[in-house]
Amino acid sequence: MADLHGVETIELNIGSVAVTTIQTAIIGLVGTAPNASKGTVASRTTGTPLLDNELTFNASAPGRMGNQYSIKAVAGAAEEKTSASYAAGVLSIILGADTKGVITATAAEVAAAVKAVADNKIIAVETTAPGIVAPFTALLAGGTDEPFPLNTPVAVIGGTQLSALGDGGTLGEAITDITDQTNALIIVVRAADKAEGKAAAVLSTEKGVKLTTEGGAKLLTEQKFAVDPDVRASLIAAMGAWSLSESVTRYRPRILIAPGFSEDDAIGKALETAANKLRAVAYVDCESMATPQEVVTRRQMYGARVELLRPRVSKVKANGEITFRPYSALAAGLRARIDLEKGWWWSKSNQAIANILGVEQVDEFILGDRNCQANLLNMENVTTIIRRDGFRHWGNRLCIQDPQWQFESVRRTADVIEDSIQETALLYVDRPLDLENIDDILGTINSYMRTLTKLKAIFGGRAWLDEELNTAETLAAGEVYIDYDFGPKSPTERITMRVRINNQYAVEELGTV
Repeated sequence: MADLHGVETIELNIGSVAVTTIQTAIIGLVGTAPNASKGTVASRTTGTPLLDNELTFNASAPGRMGNQYSIKAVAGAAEEKTSASYAAGVLSIILGADTKGVITATAAEVAAAVKAVADNKIIAVETTAPGIVAPFTALLAGGTDEPFPLNTPVAVIGGTQLSALGDGGTLGEAITDITDQTNALIIVVRAADKAEGKAAAVLSTEKGVKLTTEGGAKLLTEQKFAVDPDVRASLIAAMGAWSLSESVTRYRPRILIAPGFSEDDAIGKALETAANKLRAVAYVDCESMATPQEVVTRRQMYGARVELLRPRVSKVKANGEITFRPYSALAAGLRARIDLEKGWWWSKSNQAIANILGVEQVDEFILGDRNCQANLLNMENVTTIIRRDGFRHWGNRLCIQDPQWQFESVRRTADVIEDSIQETALLYVDRPLDLENIDDILGTINSYMRTLTKLKAIFGGRAWLDEELNTAETLAAGEVYIDYDFGPKSPTERITMRVRINNQYAVEELGTV
């Protein structure tokens, strides 16, 4: 017998769904900031200078936890002395009184009583104020956590938290370089810098002598890039935090950089390892004044997710000084800008670089000349910068030699499609393995491929059920195999103009006379 006389509605969660394309313009930045803010302590001031009974209370450590601390001061009984105690975030103060029960506790006495409390999370600033303290209740406020804790991913929009990084280190200048190109989303991980304000990465001579202003006359070929071993270890450890970023910040970095350090091959290989794990690309800088031969030799160390950047760029620092900077942060900002303005399927090659004054090394560029230095570097999968209506990124290729995967735009197209489909397919996991569920998955993927084709991101794509792998045994084991393909768009790296002389045009013109 039916248990309802009427009409009911049941929502069915079946059918294909729209695939949400992953965010690609997210930059992973690792570096140092030895003078970064440690956060602020919560505090509260009571009393008034007019009565000379002012008291200032501070949390014992920076952080928002201090905002939960409170103070309660009450009048004591007759002849009771001033005392204090602390328990569970509350500082209790008994204000001393005379034989008639009139409060006699001064600000100095209260501060001394608070100082005598063991394991106290609330500290009173020492004072000699003689004013009488009246009963009060107060809550500490203004405490903030450390904005950039060590080895912790922090999501930053552009330069919104730049001041919290303080002076020194590499993070502040790197964020400025990125925001010169676009207001990108950056996952910042601060690494420990044991040098505390000293240069963590320096140029030295082959003999290990650090170059100073007096040593500027030394041959540039004598310079050698070196990273402090402790800082190198800290940076590599900090890169591991990128793997936690999606869980902590909800964002996964897709463009990885370590400006000022990636000239070191240990750092460069760690970037490559992180890129492989996160399905990202890594931009690796070359040493100052590295020769083409050195750059090409180094390129052979890296693979399918690394782009090697040869030049350093000239920029104006915040203090007005003009200096040469690693290019990787600007390249990452440029990549994010192209993603946002044109699309992740576009190459960043032949796109203008904003806010640079020049390059440390000028690579000869003659359009159409196969043997000019810029072209020779490109053919060896090394990126450079050319000057044509400003300065332009020049190079499409990653370090891998495989022609199918050498273009960064193709590599990233595959990453976007694979991750976007994989994230959406999670909706269908653990549903009954039947025709309805499989049709929904296939419909979802094929609809996404049609959408990307209409956006002109790919030439086309489709999904189908693999008949050979989907056996009775695999289906019984709860496993299903779905194949799909797509046609990525390679950048137009070469245009060949074929020209010939045709004298027939002259004959045709004279024939009209």
